[in-house]
Amino acid sequence: MEVTSLFCVLEYLKPTEALAMSLNDVTSADKIDERARGHGQPAVATISQSLELYAFFAAIFLCSMNYFRSEYIYFTLADLSFLLCFSLAVANANIVVNVIGKLSTAAWCFGLALLLLGLTASSIVSPGPERGLVVVLQYFYAYFIVLLLFGGRSYDELLAAAKIYVSSIFIICIHGIFLIHVIGETNTQFVTGSGRFNGLMERENACAAVIALAIQVLLLLVSLRKLNRFLALCAFVVMTYGLLLTGSNTGLIGCGIGIAIFLLFNLTWRTVVPAAALCLCIPLVAITPLRDYLPDVFQKRVLTAVDTGDISQAGTFGRRFELIQEAAGQTGSTLLLGIGADQYRVSSAVQKPVHNIYLLLWTEGGFIAALGFAVMVISLLGPALAASRIKNGLPFAICIFATVAAFLAMGNAMTHMYGRFWPVPLLIPAVLGQAFVKRSQA
Repeated sequence: MEVTSLFCVLEYLKPTEALAMSLNDVTSADKIDERARGHGQPAVATISQSLELYAFFAAIFLCSMNYFRSEYIYFTLADLSFLLCFSLAVANANIVVNVIGKLSTAAWCFGLALLLLGLTASSIVSPGPERGLVVVLQYFYAYFIVLLLFGGRSYDELLAAAKIYVSSIFIICIHGIFLIHVIGETNTQFVTGSGRFNGLMERENACAAVIALAIQVLLLLVSLRKLNRFLALCAFVVMTYGLLLTGSNTGLIGCGIGIAIFLLFNLTWRTVVPAAALCLCIPLVAITPLRDYLPDVFQKRVLTAVDTGDISQAGTFGRRFELIQEAAGQTGSTLLLGIGADQYRVSSAVQKPVHNIYLLLWTEGGFIAALGFAVMVISLLGPALAASRIKNGLPFAICIFATVAAFLAMGNAMTHMYGRFWPVPLLIPAVLGQAFVKRSQA
């Protein structure tokens, strides 16, 4: 009986002992957590991650505001934010290379490597190798470091970044409308002597191109129903008017290409009539008294060429075409090695760079530099194809395709495109599409 009673007591104590051991484990864990909190490690990590994200958002917001930059080198306030974000990302171990998918990221890096190799090799044997180093570093920073900073972001964070970017361009356009129509400012840093709006970008055509790319991001947010339609319509009107204030044919063509692709892929029996009405209204505005309400600079630089049928009336097209012909004549002698980065303005008869990024890269960095740039941009179609196969992923595919098409088209009228305001709108649709694919497959 005593032995039996002892066994019963031991059996009763086993779960109690197990419970006591579990409590001891929890207590030990709690003590460890308390010690960790005492050292401040989790709090520091959380603060560091938050600062990294805020620095990223700040860089996105400021990337198109070239006005805030150093007087000595091309280093903007946005670059400072990007650099801070990169430093914190390294400290937080939040550097992700596979940003737009394995194959697309590999193609992007391969294209960038060709671009940098061509410019570096050509600059070494050029009269100004030190200038080549600067241009190469600018391209590396713009198209690799900025790419890395989009990695490690969640889908929601990237959506927030897209909204912040559109808000930034909206504010730039509001600023331009205020300067031109309220203050009447001309011949300043923000408005040229001819009345063209260049704003905080300080570059008319680049400002127009960035607005055109931002409109594609805006259309994506509307397609995803992540933006109130009334607010989106207000933003679209303001940004379109800001585009007209630049008087840029390049930006207008790029914007038209993007919107046309959006309309083409979204045509249904319900939308075909509004789309047709929109297409008809655009030329009607140009031939009716409504044109008097359009900005003067747009009437002079764009509508005059339309009325006369003379493309030479479209701004400085005549001079640019001469530069294009000059650069095209040099492609045969710069097939392997170019004349060196930023050397075209030195060797040109008119002492100006050709306004065509493909010919400029070809003549300065050889054929592989131009090829690398094209490969890098086209690689973004990878996320578009991946998104198109996912349910509800078509808006991402359409926006990526529209953005890439507009970017490639506008490149025909641009010089070097290493400003950080170029890769940001180019990458936003692609990284959003890739993030959507990952979230859908999780």
